[in-house]
Amino acid sequence: MKFLMNAAFVAAVTASCAAAEEYIIDISLDTGPTHLRNVLVHEITDRIEEASDGRLKFNFFEGGSQYNDRDVTTALAQGAMDMAVPGHWNLARIVPNYNVLGLPMFYGLPREDQYKATDGETGAALARETENKLDVTVLGNWMDLGFGAMFFTETQVDAPEDIKGLKMRSPGGPIAVSRFGKFGATGVSIPFPDVPQALQKGTIDGMMTTFESVRSAKLWDSGLKHSYSDFHAFYQYVPLISAHAWNELPEDLQQIMRTTWNEGVTSARETAAKAQAEAADEAARHGMRNVAAKAEDLDALRGDLMADQPQLVKELRIDPAMVELARKDLAS
Repeated sequence: MKFLMNAAFVAAVTASCAAAEEYIIDISLDTGPTHLRNVLVHEITDRIEEASDGRLKFNFFEGGSQYNDRDVTTALAQGAMDMAVPGHWNLARIVPNYNVLGLPMFYGLPREDQYKATDGETGAALARETENKLDVTVLGNWMDLGFGAMFFTETQVDAPEDIKGLKMRSPGGPIAVSRFGKFGATGVSIPFPDVPQALQKGTIDGMMTTFESVRSAKLWDSGLKHSYSDFHAFYQYVPLISAHAWNELPEDLQQIMRTTWNEGVTSARETAAKAQAEAADEAARHGMRNVAAKAEDLDALRGDLMADQPQLVKELRIDPAMVELARKDLAS
């Protein structure tokens, strides 16, 4: 974090008044400026700047120009970056309990039910563990990207068995890789900025992401032609600030950041849902053929996945107490 003295203010006040300080927060996003996450984070930080009367400023490093989401947590812990908003699936590499959100019991639930956990006791417990392990502060509620779908270059998928044998880019995290294994596909972890080239070279046959992510990168130009929507994963971003940067802020600015962030997330979630629907329509206009999963296929797959949940909990090193906490949140 950088500190700049506001010269105009200093000149205007009497010698007995302390000069106001301007706090500049460097923020890393590994998606490009047109991506939904970037757009929404810009909107919320603009609100924070306004609410702080200009005492808070944000300096963006976008498109992975400094760090990708898999590495940015280390940068935050070391104080090399002030703020990031990584996907919860990337945080599972360091805090395995985030994998609870990908367990079969979350499969196909509407977003209002997903919020019961991430805005509830499950999210609070994950925040505490994240802060303790990474020396960061979780700023507030998580921001939505939306439900994931699967996208393909040459393979037309009408049912889960059609995915067998394909190489699929995963957004990261062991849950996603494990789920591809259930389909009989191979999960490949590739940073988002490298996806277009991987699609064009045939390194991967498709990917799991959202319609908005496809639209922001115009991935139909990189060869995506088909999609299969089974709503099997709900993606959210977790706002993190390094403890060093957070502790340098006066208490009033900390409060402004927390309050304004949460207010912004409320409207950002509705914006995200609308954007995903619009992105799906735009993909269709560019020739993409979308297949919505049949209810009977979803029911059968959910049953298969639930049978594996106890073993997944062990393999993914999820604390059984966290699983029980999530169950209670979902049942509330």
